[in-house]
Amino acid sequence: MKSGSTAETNVLVADDSSVVRKILKDHLEAYGYRVLLARDGREALDLYHLHDIHILITDLEMPRMDGLELCWLIRAEDDQHRTFSILMTADDDIQRRIEAFDAGADEFLTKPIDMPMLRARVRAGERITRTHRVMAEMLNTDYLTGVLNRRRFMERLEQQHRLLQGGNGTDQATPFAVALFDIDHFKRVNDTYGHSNGDLALTLFAQTCAARVPPGGFLGRLGGEEFCMVLPAPQVETAIAKAEEIRVATEALTARTAEGALFAFTVSIGICPADGTETVADLIKRADESLYFAKNSGRNRTVVCGIDGVVVKARFYVM
Repeated sequence: MKSGSTAETNVLVADDSSVVRKILKDHLEAYGYRVLLARDGREALDLYHLHDIHILITDLEMPRMDGLELCWLIRAEDDQHRTFSILMTADDDIQRRIEAFDAGADEFLTKPIDMPMLRARVRAGERITRTHRVMAEMLNTDYLTGVLNRRRFMERLEQQHRLLQGGNGTDQATPFAVALFDIDHFKRVNDTYGHSNGDLALTLFAQTCAARVPPGGFLGRLGGEEFCMVLPAPQVETAIAKAEEIRVATEALTARTAEGALFAFTVSIGICPADGTETVADLIKRADESLYFAKNSGRNRTVVCGIDGVVVKARFYVM
């Protein structure tokens, strides 16, 4: 690996020529890039969904899905410009290039590829995406707890819900549930120990949740003492088990004030499976109804939105 290595940068190369793919892969890997290869736009889009792609290098003409459509679909999802797109073409037609820029391409390279120019374009793309990613992190993160803020969480939840419904044309997605968390008697914590220690409780709880987010899931703070987690789970029992793990871990927490006083707190949880809900608003509403039941039936418990009435099971309930 040469000096100035950029090993954390993922480069996706899409071209229907195995020769071109190998040449670009060997050249970029020699400079420390991690390179993923796709034979067409459809395969490239699948890899884009599986990996955090910093730089996309795609041919214009490919089977199944061409470079223009690939750039357009990625830009439609990548509203924060986390991926820099470079389109390769042997076509000098100006109108074609205008179409490509309109589709979301950031740069052009003319075939046959000049390797020093390719490297310069990739380095420029790295600088741009690095800046965009830092800005996106600031815009997407709750300032106190470090988890997703409400706006970004809801955006991702909308995407996940569309994916479950097959709204983006992909194959069947993994079912998921949402879990709403509300710290019990949070006003009492603020009134007794002060708002700075209320913030401490929020931070400790966020850390407890963040350490237990399952693969494919994500966590956000919706406001005040309310948090929400997306739990990918083929069976609702899996979501219940994760929520209960968080509830028990929260109950075991002990916070210490600056003066040395110790205090503890608990959390109530409302769960709703996404399958069968028509909209995200409906999904959140039903999870909130479960949370309301949890708060009003004793707190420090998990309630699941179901269809068979309310069934008591240990420390959690099914509505």
